[in-house]
Amino acid sequence: MSEGRKFEKLGYESLEKNNIQEAESNFLEALKEMEKEGDDTGQAYVLGNLGNICFQSKQFDKAEDFYSRSLTFMEKLKDAKGIESSLGNLGSVYFYQGSFDKAEENYQKAMQIMVEANDPLGQGIYSEYLGNIFLKKEEAEKAIEYYQKAKDFMSEAKQDERKIKQLDERVETIKKSPLFLKKNEEGLIADVDSLISTGQKTKAIAKLQELEEIYFQWKRMDKVVETIQKTTTLLEEIEDKASAGVCYANLAGIYLQMASEGQAEKVDEAETYFKKALEAIGDSDKRRNSYLLGSLGNIYLNKNQLELAWENFEKSLKAMQELGDVLGEARGYANLGNVRGLQKNWDAAEEQYLRSLELMEKNENRPGIAQQCESLGDVYLKKEDFDRAEDNFMRASDLYEEMKEQNSVQEVQSKLMFIFSQPKYLEKRKQDLLEGLKKPEAEKDPKLKLMLLNDLGNVLFMSQDWEEAANVAKDTIALHEKSGDKQALGGAYGNLGSILMEIEDFKGAEENYSKAIKIKEESSDKSGLKDLYAGYLNILILAGKIEKAEKLVGKSLKINTDANNVNGLVADYRNLGNISLQKKDWAGAEKNYLQALELNTKANNKPEMAEDNRNQYNLYLQKEDWKNAEKYALKSLAIAEEIKDNRNTLSDSRVLTKIYVEKKERANQDKFYHKALETSEKVNDPREICADLRSLGKFNMERGYREKASENFQRSFEISSKLNDKKEFAEDHRNLGNLAFSNGKRKEAEELYLKALKLTQEVHDPKGAGQDLTYLGNLKFKDAKYDEAENYFSQAAVCFKETNSWSSLIQFNMTVARMQILVGRFDEFDRYLKDAREIARDLGDPKPIMEAIRAMEKLKDEIDKK
Repeated sequence: MSEGRKFEKLGYESLEKNNIQEAESNFLEALKEMEKEGDDTGQAYVLGNLGNICFQSKQFDKAEDFYSRSLTFMEKLKDAKGIESSLGNLGSVYFYQGSFDKAEENYQKAMQIMVEANDPLGQGIYSEYLGNIFLKKEEAEKAIEYYQKAKDFMSEAKQDERKIKQLDERVETIKKSPLFLKKNEEGLIADVDSLISTGQKTKAIAKLQELEEIYFQWKRMDKVVETIQKTTTLLEEIEDKASAGVCYANLAGIYLQMASEGQAEKVDEAETYFKKALEAIGDSDKRRNSYLLGSLGNIYLNKNQLELAWENFEKSLKAMQELGDVLGEARGYANLGNVRGLQKNWDAAEEQYLRSLELMEKNENRPGIAQQCESLGDVYLKKEDFDRAEDNFMRASDLYEEMKEQNSVQEVQSKLMFIFSQPKYLEKRKQDLLEGLKKPEAEKDPKLKLMLLNDLGNVLFMSQDWEEAANVAKDTIALHEKSGDKQALGGAYGNLGSILMEIEDFKGAEENYSKAIKIKEESSDKSGLKDLYAGYLNILILAGKIEKAEKLVGKSLKINTDANNVNGLVADYRNLGNISLQKKDWAGAEKNYLQALELNTKANNKPEMAEDNRNQYNLYLQKEDWKNAEKYALKSLAIAEEIKDNRNTLSDSRVLTKIYVEKKERANQDKFYHKALETSEKVNDPREICADLRSLGKFNMERGYREKASENFQRSFEISSKLNDKKEFAEDHRNLGNLAFSNGKRKEAEELYLKALKLTQEVHDPKGAGQDLTYLGNLKFKDAKYDEAENYFSQAAVCFKETNSWSSLIQFNMTVARMQILVGRFDEFDRYLKDAREIARDLGDPKPIMEAIRAMEKLKDEIDKK
């Protein structure tokens, strides 16, 4: 092998290793040797490679020189393929330099070689390149012509369908571009004017319809309206009443679209033109008549003019029945159901939706079946018939899943989760399962017993009845151990680990997760292992076993890096961020969270990008860096809104209210309290709506807007009273009590606090009871009834101790201590502050708490001196 060829070989090897600088050096050495050796073929190809290297690094002048020299050798060698390649490369250089005429000349020469070689793929590629040139030169028609040729050639060459589709999309984009549309618009306007002036109205109408389509593509709705109105005038002049009616209908449709895009006033114009269309068309076209009546019904439905909506939907339905249009009839019943639903006549709504569903099933119309099942689920939810609501939502969810409508799946799943969280549903389900377990067949059939126990475990988990859930999990484990089903046994250990984590039994949780992981690792089925590792890691972090957690993630990181497992790496970086956060290593946490964000950004994974931004704002919240917390919270919110993730939009809005409270930005607080409420109403979860109404109520109360606060609290009270959840209802009594207290209505406040206390005691909610007792103590204290106050405070302390909520207990002790010192009760002040200090010591003397305690001691000293 000659020296030149040796260097050439080294150049190719360097390219394979992506070592571009080394490749260039080897090719230059090869070129020197080949010149000495007179190796024209070698020089031709080495020059081409050098041109490619310069082109990729955007050194266009050098690339042009190398490609031109390569072309000279290729022409000397009469190497057709080499000539074509060099011409194509030169064309690309000129294209990127903006020398479009030179680029076209070279591409055309290369194209001729492809024609002579009868190579359809090559002709397709160069046709596309020429299309790109004419697009840059703003010659839209020529660009379209070449893209169409490219598509035809590539189809002949059986090129990838995605490429052909891409060319189609490019043509469609050009046709919708202002440049293309403007040119066609000018020609059509001239034609219309000419035809009208010569009395050729029918031909002018055809041209106006073409012009209307151009404006529609251009999204110039004002011009669409103007053009339709001109068309209608001409149709009326030639007395074509039916076609004028169609134009009125189209015009009404355009006004509706404009209304949906924010021009609310256009709804009235849409209504006017739908009526005009009905009058013009009359009975000549029943199908269109039915459509117009349905559209009017929808307008009245949105205006909440429900009787008018019913009247129009009913007429539309009758027309569909006369036409024998079963699908149209089904939609008609669905519309009538919507009217009855808005009237809160749930029985009548159910009747209409059932009729619609029956017809949708006859037609085997899956979208319609899914929609009616969801509507029926909504009705049964309102009627608190949770079993039938669940059945219908489950069926709707399955159908949406089959149709790959993920937004609809998510919406229905949210409704199912709401059902599963209802105390009434959970209690009934629990009792049904317990009854099932008592039956003889359950004792005789281990499989049936396991199925019932698994369902019961899920119900108890949802009910947050951790003690019973743990017992059921242990019974399940015993049965799996007896049956020898290792896979199911691993899952059961994992479930028990999750339950023990909830009650903060970290040792037990760690032990059960370890068993579950060991079983999974030993089996051939690795599904669910990732979730087990995540749970186990979370336990290690919560238990403060940071070193062990770091080793576990380090091992996972190495495996996922070697396997280039992006999802695994994202989880690892997040876990490392969480560990750093636990260690208060802010820089380490930020670095790892940002690496996860970078990976998800590259993959354009919007939901996960939002989650990484949430990790970032949580980091800054802990650092009390409100500016950066705000920055990342706004980013995650923007993504959540973009992907219509209402649950996280709600969560992010609430976080932003907290941030703006810290930043003391009242206007933004108000904005995001309202945004959170607006979003929880979209989610349509009564508990979430109540939570946001209460937050808004407290905000308004702090600002002194007591009437607004009263409205917020009263609305929450009305919603929670229907939930049959005493804990929620107690919270509303408590808030109304605080409002009454701030309004100076002591007696009313006391009555409300006592009602709240009764409810919290009935459901054994020690934290809530502690709050109520504290408020009652405060009320008595302010009235100087110190013995009664002390009695309530003592009971409150017992409640807070029962919850093991030491931070709440410290806060309680410090709050009461502050009250005592303000009225000069120094002994009582010392007693409560001593209790706070002892709890703080057990918690490791947290800095903020110790600073607050010292500030209170200093306050006492100053009062003593006075």
